[in-house]
Amino acid sequence: MTRIFSRTLRILFAAGLLLITAQRLPAPISEVPETPTPTPVLPTQSENKSNATITGATPQPAANPAPSTTPEVADPARFAGTWTGKIKFGRVGDVDFTLVINSEATSLEQGSKNFGRHMHATISSGHTLSWRAGEKNDLAWTLTPNPDGQTALTTLKLPSGAESTAIFQRVQASSNPSPTPARKLRPGTKAKRPSAY
Repeated sequence: MTRIFSRTLRILFAAGLLLITAQRLPAPISEVPETPTPTPVLPTQSENKSNATITGATPQPAANPAPSTTPEVADPARFAGTWTGKIKFGRVGDVDFTLVINSEATSLEQGSKNFGRHMHATISSGHTLSWRAGEKNDLAWTLTPNPDGQTALTTLKLPSGAESTAIFQRVQASSNPSPTPARKLRPGTKAKRPSAY
């Protein structure tokens, strides 16, 4: 009996010794998610001033100045003069137009055989001149001269959302173009007003 006990004790001792001296298995492999590098926060101007007072350094200007909200001023000479071209006008089809823009680019006379001649106020923003036309002012026009100064991209947007584009040619680059005189009517006759122009 003591022999069995002694043998059991030896086996347990050997097993314990093996457990104690055995090398551990490596931990399971797991990926650690990457954390993004934090973006440094720039001090505000007031913090720059307070830091300058403490350290005696000159305050640095803000890194990203606010974008300018002032609109780009256009040179009226780039628009002034007489422009002619043909543009698709809805169901009417291609219509020849003449645009006579004043020297300040604040108004133009728009003329065509289909719709007659009409004066419109214009707005210049940067490189584009725009105006509204039509009986309900629902026709949006733009004229953007190309760098050559002799051609311009012209767009017409109808109330339906349809849009046409065409290239107009400059036929007169005068600082004071003379508009074509309006047709005179005999007394007692009414002028025909086109449905749209």
